[in-house]
Amino acid sequence: MVKPAFHAAAFVERLPRRPYCTDDPAQGLLIRPQATALAYRHIQHNPPPHVACLVFDVDSSDGYEAWKEAGLPAPNWITFNPKNSHAHYGYYLEAVVARTCAAKQKPLRYLAAIEHVLAKRLGADMGYAGLITKNPVHDDWWTIWHHCETFSLDYLAEFCPDAELAAYSRSRTEVGGLGRNVTVFDNVREWAYSAVRVYWRPNGYEAWADAVRAACESANAFGREQGGPLPVSEIKATAKSIARWVWSRFTPAGFSQVQAHRGAKGGRISKRPTKNGKARADLLPEVIRLKAMGYSNRDIGEDLGIGSATVSRYLKRDPE
Repeated sequence: MVKPAFHAAAFVERLPRRPYCTDDPAQGLLIRPQATALAYRHIQHNPPPHVACLVFDVDSSDGYEAWKEAGLPAPNWITFNPKNSHAHYGYYLEAVVARTCAAKQKPLRYLAAIEHVLAKRLGADMGYAGLITKNPVHDDWWTIWHHCETFSLDYLAEFCPDAELAAYSRSRTEVGGLGRNVTVFDNVREWAYSAVRVYWRPNGYEAWADAVRAACESANAFGREQGGPLPVSEIKATAKSIARWVWSRFTPAGFSQVQAHRGAKGGRISKRPTKNGKARADLLPEVIRLKAMGYSNRDIGEDLGIGSATVSRYLKRDPE
């Protein structure tokens, strides 16, 4: 039988070096070295740049049994309040998922959809911010340690009906948890494709980075029912990633090449054939370039022979 000390060590090794912590979330959060933070009742379980552990907040009188009733795999640990049985579930991920990197959005979108569907199945709080959890090694809580095995995203997705995953991916009406990160990326990146042209000048990057930071802060307007705004550290990292990603891909040289190409076609890109009604994957670079020039999705679609909805989907893709 595996001893609880082994499980506790597995939890601790995934913590940030200086996590947020508190004895009462209503009184605000502190940032402390990991060894000091472990003495507090609530602690930050994921470092700002990535997700290593999914946590769900199940506020019901039998919260520690919800995973069984939902037909889900046993979490790595369940920490619950002995007074009311409200619980936090922790699922360790096989591979960490970046949440502030503009070049790695596909895994984050996938994880956000899985998190949303599993939370619904568990009857978990959909407005849980996911920043801090009941500290499993604190004496005020009771902790059930199940195992230390990790979960792949594909395995967790097996417990999520395809229709529900697809519905979440198409919707932006139910934003919460990791969906907030995705929403900030979508809103700011689409704005950035054309906005970057204003900053194409010597030493313009610093002003561009400031503008992206301001755009991210503006997009970070989530209500309490959505988990509240993302932490400042995440917004700063996200803005930095978007600014660098767009600046390196949308350049004056690239803009001139597109203009020359369009001029050779009489101001229009010739329509390209599609296969089985679907646009070819090699249109993605051109879609992004035309968007950077300020063309609408409809105009881009007309030029390339695809629908405006397809253009919109391309712009939300991760160009890995």
